[in-house]
Amino acid sequence: MSRLAKISGSLLICLFATHSLAQVHQTWNLVFPTSERGEAQEHFLDGVTSMHLHMFEDAEAHFRQAQELSPDFAMAYWGEALNNHRTIWSIHQLDQARAVLKRLGATPAERSAKAPTTREKAYLAAIEILYGEGTQQQRETAYSAAMGELSASYPDDIEASAWYALSLMRVTPAGITRQQTRSLMAGLSISILAKNPSHPGANRYLIQSTDDPENTDLGLLAVNNLLEIDTDAAEALHIPSHYYLQHGMWEAVARSNMDAFESSMHWVELNGWSLQDLNAHNYGHLLQFANYGFLQAGNLAEAARIRERVSADYIASGLAEAISVPLADVYARWILDLELWDQIDSLVDMAREYSLDDPGLWQAIGIAAVRTGDLQLAGEAVTVLDSLSDNPAAQGPNSARMVEGLIHLAQGHAEIALRILKEANELNWEQPTTIIGVPPRPLKTTMEVYGEALLETGNVQLALDEFQEGLTRYRGRTNLLLGAARAADRLGSIELAQSYYRQLAEIWQRADSSHPFIEEVNAQLAH
Repeated sequence: MSRLAKISGSLLICLFATHSLAQVHQTWNLVFPTSERGEAQEHFLDGVTSMHLHMFEDAEAHFRQAQELSPDFAMAYWGEALNNHRTIWSIHQLDQARAVLKRLGATPAERSAKAPTTREKAYLAAIEILYGEGTQQQRETAYSAAMGELSASYPDDIEASAWYALSLMRVTPAGITRQQTRSLMAGLSISILAKNPSHPGANRYLIQSTDDPENTDLGLLAVNNLLEIDTDAAEALHIPSHYYLQHGMWEAVARSNMDAFESSMHWVELNGWSLQDLNAHNYGHLLQFANYGFLQAGNLAEAARIRERVSADYIASGLAEAISVPLADVYARWILDLELWDQIDSLVDMAREYSLDDPGLWQAIGIAAVRTGDLQLAGEAVTVLDSLSDNPAAQGPNSARMVEGLIHLAQGHAEIALRILKEANELNWEQPTTIIGVPPRPLKTTMEVYGEALLETGNVQLALDEFQEGLTRYRGRTNLLLGAARAADRLGSIELAQSYYRQLAEIWQRADSSHPFIEEVNAQLAH
């Protein structure tokens, strides 16, 4: 590249960066009046917008610029301090936040004195609680209560409602259930969107608070709102995929996350960060969603590109931990979702070479080992998975029970196997590894493993019941649809079997011809 070209490229990057750090709030119609005016207030609004969009580094830059323009602008320090409490990502940087507050004033009283209005003093008082005394759980719960009071005191303050809604993501107030808390979070988000359909936080918080099989349809409002906004913010591009995933919209899952990933990587490049600087949400979270969408849609070539990208980046990063999780995930799902048991050696080599104790990876190794007859390796997988947590409902121990059950099945101990698999399934159903819509964890669901074992042992009606119940939790998951189709066919329920095979044909209408289940689907529908 010529020197002139390099200079031109640098100027373009600078221009882009300048543009990205200016007037972000206008795209989202964010309104948050303070006692400040002018350029400092503009940067403050952009900082708040960036926080809602989970662009925390940009938010910090905006708040710092607001402080430079107005050194006693209390709300700019409020914003920078709150920026260290990243609720949805479960990141709480207490020391950094306290350092920000100390720059405003040495004590809570000194800091409060710099807030000109009662309302702004209330915002400061809330984060004094968040970063005050007590355990993190105690502080987060008290902070949420304070934001609830602030929201009630200023019902026209959209931001008070938004930050109160977000605070409910990780706490459950006394006197109400977790589901009631999620409903409250959703209700607050809907009330905000009635006033500003573009709100950068409320759209996300509505999707997150309804991100479960029972309530997901409510999130369509936010999905449609976000589709109307011209944005390159990675999280805004990604978050509708939580809704798509709950509805089995696999191509949409893949597309939205690849768009988000490309945007995220462009943002990373503009800031001059390295692979080692990336966190899970900048990188792996997006690729794991996209990979799952591609696999379920049968786009195996695109899934392969993701595996190759993650593998290369893992090496290039010096084996960065943030990339080890997606590395294990995308390879394990490839084996599990497509039942490519004979490719087990690649997983074992990966686990041993990089010392990966990832529960999804070892679940795949364990199941593939049973299916290829290597019960010694399957036993090793059980040991590894059991060592990952003391909680029997956690992904590792629950997967261990699945592999253990399959070992017994392979040894001819059908009754013992089904008992173990049923218990693992019941535990997962009652205490799921996660309650939000992410690609399944355990990677191969307990419903599938139990249902397939029932089918294998001739309990065909029970198998069908299991697959059908699994589809109420994981709508449109092709592995469950395939199990249901096979069970219905064996029962002689031809019409029901055909309906499941037709659903698979629709999902896989653009699937790669090499897909291992396409021939079965086509053959069944040709009858």
